[in-house]
Amino acid sequence: MFSRILVPVDGSDNSHRALDAALFLSEKLGSKVAAIHVMDNVPVLHIESEKLLRELLEAYKKENQLILSKCSEIATKKGLTIDTKMLQGNPSSAILDYCEKEKHDLIVMGTRGMGKFKELVLGSVSSKVLHHSSCPIMIIR
Repeated sequence: MFSRILVPVDGSDNSHRALDAALFLSEKLGSKVAAIHVMDNVPVLHIESEKLLRELLEAYKKENQLILSKCSEIATKKGLTIDTKMLQGNPSSAILDYCEKEKHDLIVMGTRGMGKFKELVLGSVSSKVLHHSSCPIMIIR
């Protein structure tokens, strides 16, 4: 039933709990798990030094790559392997596009548990994905 599980991760405790849930399902169902992390587009102000800009962007990318490396380590400790992918752009759009493109049949993701007012004002990635996904979603708190 769920042969391809997608887990969007952001390094938070909730996303690690979502990864744990996906790995549990993977063990039980023999599913493949893919963990993705979406880097927000960096607002680049005027920086006179191209070298400094490149260094800052590389450091940002390396910091985001560590999130996926930790996910791979978690899976390896459980005797499992996962695919990891770094994406860039609007998180909810990137998650939905990747899910459809790669034909995942379940998304397991964490939520920050924002109250209704904050969610209304700020929106949340999990809420947007939940309302626009064509496949089932498991939200982990």
